[in-house]
Amino acid sequence: MSVKETNFIFGLHSSLGAILNKNRTIKKIVCTAEVYEKNKIFFEKVKNIKIKILNRKQIDLLTAEKVHQGIVVYCEKLSNKTITDIKKEEDLIIILDSLNDTQNVGAIIRTAYAFGIETIIYSKHSSFEINPFLIKSASGAFEKVKLIEVINLNKAINFLKKKNFWIVCLDKDSENEISSVPSDLKKAVILGSESKGIKKLLLENCDFRISIKIKKSEIFDSLNVSNAAAITLYEFRKK
Repeated sequence: MSVKETNFIFGLHSSLGAILNKNRTIKKIVCTAEVYEKNKIFFEKVKNIKIKILNRKQIDLLTAEKVHQGIVVYCEKLSNKTITDIKKEEDLIIILDSLNDTQNVGAIIRTAYAFGIETIIYSKHSSFEINPFLIKSASGAFEKVKLIEVINLNKAINFLKKKNFWIVCLDKDSENEISSVPSDLKKAVILGSESKGIKKLLLENCDFRISIKIKKSEIFDSLNVSNAAAITLYEFRKK
């Protein structure tokens, strides 16, 4: 789905990330007195913004949720980025193929930022929606990583190849390990759908197919996609 305007952000780290993001236009902040006192240094950085103090039950009613951690930030959505916004110095990016679970995507964004990834590309069709739950799951990293929506992932891959990226896909059926990918290459790593994996056309367009060797059983034969992302990025950055 396309990026929809975010009316509000909740969760402590995600809210503070938005407050500290100079590219965000903050409209209003609602929080508990406790959150305000503990994080006053951050609130003071936002000038001329209305800050309303409420108790937790009032914020529960405001958000219809209880996972807000005592703070809600009302703001404008970030401007859309395009594939041409990828910087020349970027050497490792992520491509998401039809992921739907916002918790997983948020965790991937958080992991990506931790390993210095600046760009995540995803398909417009059959993908997640950017909403307050995804942003909260990213724990502040949503403000730091470019999420680029494209209509056609294969065209995006071809664009990246022209920019000297080699395409690596995580394929549980592959016999090749992460170490088989040369360390000196610019890489775009494709992570597939939690249920269907990576689409056939994308697999055929990959330069390397790799898998993470795990103990398989009749219960499961692959890792959660966010865990697989963390292991893969760690191994590539280790090199």
